[in-house]
Amino acid sequence: QISAIEAELQVLAASPSLQDGDFAAFDRQMREALKIRGTSIVLHDTKGQQLLSTNRPFGEPLPRATNTEMHDRVVATGQPQISDLILGAVLRRPILVVGVPVFRDGQVVYVLAMGLGPEVLSSLLEEQNLSPDWTAGFFDRKGIIVARNRDLDRFLGKPVSPGLLEAMRGPVENWLPNITSEGIPVYSTFRRSPLTGWTVAIGLPREFVDAPVRRARLLAFGGGGAVLAASLLLGWWMARGIRRPVEALTDATKALGRGEPIGALVGGVRELDEVGNELRNTAATLARNREELESTVAERTRELAATNKRLRAEIEAREQAQSALLQAQKMEAMGQLTGGVAHDFNNLLTAVSGSLALLEPRVSDEKSLRLLHTAQRGAAQGAKLTESLLAFARQQRLNPIPANLNSIIVEMTEILRRSIGPTVEIRHALAGELWPVLIDTGQIETTLLNVALNARDAMPGGGLILIETANIRGASGELPEEVADQDCVLVSVRDTGTGMSPEVLERAFEPFFTTKKVGKGTGLGLSMVFGVIRQSGGAVRIRSRLREGTTVLIYLPRAIEAAKSGARLSRQARAVGGAHILVVDDDPDVRWIIAQDLQEMGYDVTEADSGRAALAILERGTPCDLMVADLVMPGLSGLDTMRLARRSRPDLKVLFASGYADLSRFGADLNSHALLKKPFKLETLAEAVQTALQQNPVDQADNVVPLRRDQL
Repeated sequence: QISAIEAELQVLAASPSLQDGDFAAFDRQMREALKIRGTSIVLHDTKGQQLLSTNRPFGEPLPRATNTEMHDRVVATGQPQISDLILGAVLRRPILVVGVPVFRDGQVVYVLAMGLGPEVLSSLLEEQNLSPDWTAGFFDRKGIIVARNRDLDRFLGKPVSPGLLEAMRGPVENWLPNITSEGIPVYSTFRRSPLTGWTVAIGLPREFVDAPVRRARLLAFGGGGAVLAASLLLGWWMARGIRRPVEALTDATKALGRGEPIGALVGGVRELDEVGNELRNTAATLARNREELESTVAERTRELAATNKRLRAEIEAREQAQSALLQAQKMEAMGQLTGGVAHDFNNLLTAVSGSLALLEPRVSDEKSLRLLHTAQRGAAQGAKLTESLLAFARQQRLNPIPANLNSIIVEMTEILRRSIGPTVEIRHALAGELWPVLIDTGQIETTLLNVALNARDAMPGGGLILIETANIRGASGELPEEVADQDCVLVSVRDTGTGMSPEVLERAFEPFFTTKKVGKGTGLGLSMVFGVIRQSGGAVRIRSRLREGTTVLIYLPRAIEAAKSGARLSRQARAVGGAHILVVDDDPDVRWIIAQDLQEMGYDVTEADSGRAALAILERGTPCDLMVADLVMPGLSGLDTMRLARRSRPDLKVLFASGYADLSRFGADLNSHALLKKPFKLETLAEAVQTALQQNPVDQADNVVPLRRDQL
């Protein structure tokens, strides 16, 4: 029984909640374990202060232990211990306590203890089905009665008889004539447990054992002189016959105390034979009960281990969910910050690149042209940088179409081979009948190229890149949380490179984070991959270990519409004069550059520094065939300006421009309007203006929702 309790406490002491200091979770585990056995479970520190107790609600102040003898032995020895009968610190009633150490880094940091009421041990005695005339009990190290099969309430906490107490200080096991606490003469046999220091004793009434001897003596004195010798001889013979069964009974009683089996006890004396049979039956009952107890302990230990395993899994799942939430919040915050920076930077680049484009025809000497072209290349690199930032922030404008990823991968394989060099081999394992996906084909090509270039850099001595595709059902349980409820297409890019450490893997998608040498990378490749895939409604994961390579897993939702084939459209931009264009932008440099570019193309241009100013110009009757408006401005946004302007000019055509194209802020209606991404080249502006002038205006005054102040 005590061993079973120690085993359960040791399993509970290994709980991750306790090791991690999560007392609230461990308090719940203690209360769950208490359903199996025990009256209370208490957690102490090494000084005896109670930290948790099932006798009090969690968080309520608790007292120090009133009796620290057992507690101190646990701390000193690092071994499980059992107390003598003590008074509980909280409920103030007699209890027995089993305590085990809780280790951390090889040191005892807590003591976990389970309290047992004396009635628990008394019930064990009752289960043995002892004869009602027998007296059995458990005694602690001090000889105090802690359990008894008779009159427990009367004798609990009192010392055993002096004779038995004196005998208990001697050999581990023995027998003696004794007087019980009730005053009944008995033969007492006892055994002291080497595990707990406690003693178990059983007393058989002397009347029951001595009756055959007395009968023999009466027979010896009742005859005449002639019969005296024969009677004495008969008495001697009977005494000898009785002594042997009594000794056998004593040995059997000792064996019973040790939990050993008892064989047949046939001594020829009916009463002693009855006692022997009773002992043998008791031994068999004890053996059965012991087997049942061991089976129960094993079952309860398995249940406790399963509960502990389930709790560990729940804790790990909660920790993973919390970590994923924190990572998502961090990436979202970084995306918002990055998008804002890219927006402002795009306005600056628009002014710079536009000025350089206007300046180029006016420069003739070679040295000045070289300087101008260097500046243009720098502006172009800056534009690529902001494009990557917007991709990470999920704020670039995408043109998704139903596409087959197998076709895209096959078509760009040659580009990948030229980009990564001859030392890296590329292989395919493409699924048949791959589902279509809704994706911007240009962006997915850039995404795959970025992943391949990262894989190449991780294999300086050469290696293998394996690109695989597969269809995955939403109900398969194999999809990330973001896309778990829908069918997806998986693109897996696996390399045989150096792999990533857990620290690097955790930050792999962060913008500007790189492990490459200065000048060897911007740290935006995987950030752009993350942003493009998330903006496309998908998910991306990385699996990697040091020296075991890296696998990038891209999940894209299945498209209902079949994939379209055909080349991308391209047009030669050309200037068309004669049209009147109203340029609306709150940034004076950007507004001036756009106006100068349009004038160079031959358009008549009017400028406005806000939506209100643009409406005032239109109300004066100023000619306007096209309004080029910044999407995000203080006061009225570009959409609000268009909505109000079309009340009086329903045929007004509009071209929006912005370096901060988070379309989700403006609703799906914006998709039907042309959007010019800042910074842009002169040819791009010309083509966008030409396209906008050729389209029919769409009256969306009733569909466009004005932006709130906090969205501007």
